[in-house]
Amino acid sequence: MVKSANEYKGSSRRQALGGALALGATLAAPPIVRAQTKTIVTTGFGGIYEERFRRNVLAPFEAKTGAKFVYKYGSPDEWLTNSIINRQDPEIDLPFLSLPVAMKALSIRGLFLPLSTDALPSLKDVDPAFYDAYDRMAVAFNYVDAGIAYRPDMVSKVPTGWADLWDPGYKNQLMLSDVAGGFAYEIIAIAALLNGGNETNLEPGFAALKRLKPNINRWYKSPNEIATALERKEAAVAMSGSFRTYAIKDSGVPVEYVIPKEGAPVGMLSFHVPVNAKNRDLLLEFVNFACSPGPQAGFGNDMQSGMSNSKVVLKPEVAARVTPVNRLLRLDWKVIAPKMAQIVDRFQREIIAS
Repeated sequence: MVKSANEYKGSSRRQALGGALALGATLAAPPIVRAQTKTIVTTGFGGIYEERFRRNVLAPFEAKTGAKFVYKYGSPDEWLTNSIINRQDPEIDLPFLSLPVAMKALSIRGLFLPLSTDALPSLKDVDPAFYDAYDRMAVAFNYVDAGIAYRPDMVSKVPTGWADLWDPGYKNQLMLSDVAGGFAYEIIAIAALLNGGNETNLEPGFAALKRLKPNINRWYKSPNEIATALERKEAAVAMSGSFRTYAIKDSGVPVEYVIPKEGAPVGMLSFHVPVNAKNRDLLLEFVNFACSPGPQAGFGNDMQSGMSNSKVVLKPEVAARVTPVNRLLRLDWKVIAPKMAQIVDRFQREIIAS
C-alpha cells in the first residue's frame, strides 16, 4: 500500500509510548554495555556524498565533541549482516542503511534501539514520513527521489507520468534500471500499481514490464550509464534520480527532469543505533545533531538533497530542484523486503533475460 506523509501521523502517540518504555529499558542496561568511547565507526557511500557529509555533518560534530569517525565502505546488506553477526559486540557503531535494507533491519528484534524524542529532541521536527515510517526504530537523514529524465530534442511527447513510458512513441528510447541499477524494485511496484496491483500483488507489474519491452533501449546496471546514453543520444528517456539528472543538465547535456504525476519513489538513508553499542550516549548525541536544522541545511544545500527535518530551509535555487515531500511515492517496503530474493530472480528470468 502506498502511503503519504500524513498517514504516518496517526500512530505517533502509540509509537511514542512504546519508544519511551523501550528507552527506559535501554537506560537501565548494564554499565558494561554503556561504556563510552570517542570513536564512532559508521558506514556510507564514497565520492561526492562522503565529501559533503564529512564537511557539513561529521567535521562539525568532531569539532564540537572531540569525537572521531571511522568510515566503513561497502553495501547496506554487508553492513546489516555485520551488525547481526557482531550484535553482542558491535564492530559498526552506527550503520547508515538505505531502503529496503533498513526495513529488513527493523524486523530483527533486539538489534537496534528505539529512538525517542526525549533523548533526541531534534526528531520532534523530523517529518513523520522519515521517522514514524521506521516505527521510530531509526530515522532518515536525507532523501533522494527517482523520476523521469528526458531529452526534449529527441521526443515528440513530453512524459508527465510513469504510465507514459508505455507509449509506443518511445519505442527503443527508454532506459530503466536492472537489479544492479538501483531502481528495479521501484519500477516493478510502480508497474503493478498502474495496472491494478500493489506491493502485495506484483503480478500485474511483471506482466506490464513484459509489454514495455519494445520501448526498452537498455536495462542499465549502473546509474552512471544514464549520463553517457543521454549525452550520446543513445536513449531519450530514463528513470533517473533528480540529483543525477540535474548534474547531467549542468554538464551541458540538454535534459529535463519530470516529477511523475503518480509520485516519485523515494530513497532514504537512515541511522540505526545498536542495542549493545559501547558509545551509545555519543551515538544518540550525534544522531540528534545530524537531524538538527543546521547540519541538515548545510548538507541539503551542498548536495541539492531533500532533508528529513521539516524546519530546514534550502536556498531557492536548490529547493526548485528538490521534490517536495507531498509529491513522493511511498512504497510499502515492509511488504516488499521479505520478497526481495524472489523478485530479483523473477525479474532476471522473465524480464531481463527473456
